Amino acid sequence: MMEEFERWYCREHLPHVMAIPGIVKAYRARCRGRGVNWTALYEMSDDASVQKALTSPQADRARRDWETWAEHVGEVTVEIYAALGPLSVFHHLN
Repeated sequence: MMEEFERWYCREHLPHVMAIPGIVKAYRARCRGRGVNWTALYEMSDDASVQKALTSPQADRARRDWETWAEHVGEVTVEIYAALGPLSVFHHLN
C-alpha cells in the first residue's frame, strides 16, 4: 500500500498542494519515530499568504484528496510556524 500512497502523493496530491496560492516550496521527510511515517513542510511566500492559502479552493481540493486515505491514516496534524524577526536585546538581571 505504501507504493500506491507514494504514487498518489507525488502524482496527484503534491501538484494540488503546489497550486495553493502562496506555497512556494514543499519538503517531505520519512520519520523513523514511533507511529510517525512522514513529515511534510510547505514554505509560504510570506506571513500574509497563510490565511489566503488555508481558505483557498485549491487547499479545499488538497484536503479532499485525503478522503481516499483517511481509513489508512492514524493521525494528521497541521501546524503553522512563522519565522522569528529580530529579537530585542536580552538583558540578564543576575
